[in-house]
Amino acid sequence: MIDNILEILDKAVVSDVRIYDTTTYTPYYDNVVICSVNSNRQGNAAATYLKKEAPKFGYELKSFNAGTETAWFLVDLGSIIVHIFVKEERNRYNLDGIYQHLIVEK
Repeated sequence: MIDNILEILDKAVVSDVRIYDTTTYTPYYDNVVICSVNSNRQGNAAATYLKKEAPKFGYELKSFNAGTETAWFLVDLGSIIVHIFVKEERNRYNLDGIYQHLIVEK
């Protein structure tokens, strides 16, 4: 089912997509997806596109955080949490470091 989310993100032209299996890490969600964009505008567009398209595949939007001034966009789809970062912010927060032992090879 995560393949649908990856397809949506691919159409939104994000880069450096990483998937983490969090089923043994937390009972609240199954996967975390972290990806990068080049600008706030691109991030806002990608998050908004994901918000619009994900329900077509049966995902329920639980929370959505995006805007033109932010550099970290969050889309909570219940079982999948998607973080979209402007590249510099991704390095600053280093969520990949937190989840590195849970990476899924695709």
